[in-house]
Amino acid sequence: MIPLVENPGTVFVPKARLYVLNEAREVLAGPLVVARRRAYHREWLLGFDGVTSRAAVEGWRDQLVAVEESGAGSREPDAPC
Repeated sequence: MIPLVENPGTVFVPKARLYVLNEAREVLAGPLVVARRRAYHREWLLGFDGVTSRAAVEGWRDQLVAVEESGAGSREPDAPC
């Protein structure tokens, strides 16, 4: 697995709005608002506002995550992370 951002800790910050994308870059879910995060070995564990069950997000495993461009106010994702 190759990270697509050099420092994910600057992307996965509380209140960041994320989108889940498939390989064709179609939006599967979002916007999801990061409520909490922590580094775990070489991965990041994320909690989202309003999501109380791991089962609710398990289907998004191994998908891409995109963020909105800061300051743009767009509801469409810009680039995968």
